[in-house]
Amino acid sequence: MPETPTKRGAGRPRTRVLSADQIVDAAFELARTAGTAGFSMAALARSLSVQPPALYHYFGSRGEVISAMRGRLAERIDTEGFTDPAVPLDEAVLRWARTYRDAFAAFPSGSALLATTSIDGQQGSVDNYEAITVRLLAEGWAEGDVVDTIVAFESFIIGSALDAVAPADIMSPGDAAASVPAYAAAEARRAHDAAARGIRPTDRSFELGLRAMLAGFRPGSADSSTR
Repeated sequence: MPETPTKRGAGRPRTRVLSADQIVDAAFELARTAGTAGFSMAALARSLSVQPPALYHYFGSRGEVISAMRGRLAERIDTEGFTDPAVPLDEAVLRWARTYRDAFAAFPSGSALLATTSIDGQQGSVDNYEAITVRLLAEGWAEGDVVDTIVAFESFIIGSALDAVAPADIMSPGDAAASVPAYAAAEARRAHDAAARGIRPTDRSFELGLRAMLAGFRPGSADSSTR
């Protein structure tokens, strides 16, 4: 199943008619097939059967395409809880983290590009960060700790998103099980318990890690970090 299905009409015009959405769809597909190293405007144009100048009518650079990809994902991330004082902060974080993970897990090929590219130029993303920042400041976070707090959560969330699309047996010791009986039993119990709850093992791992992070999620929690 393609990561970003593109709707196409029944007919195909002699001259390819593009839209910004079609280019972004193709960009996600290119990221999946070519990876970060092969992601270029020339390669994107070839994937759409057009010449590179056709893309520049919509996007001025490779960076602008990546910003649009980031915007596509930002629309899927729930930050409304941070702007609603009636929503407890921990609940706002849970909603943000879960939808963030789901968004990146839906488009794993874009994760490396987006996680290593500046947010500059993507209004949806910076608006999300603004909502989180304002709420954390209101809850007592020191200004200098806000971005570190966000990045710490994002590092865990993005890693969990990649874990969510990994093979189901990625943690299985396989043929080595007999030599590591304690670990093999623990891994088998993890798989059994997740199946009993109708979830994936990676979902359980994500929730456990997220709750552990929230347990220490308080103003001043960065004070003990290395400075």
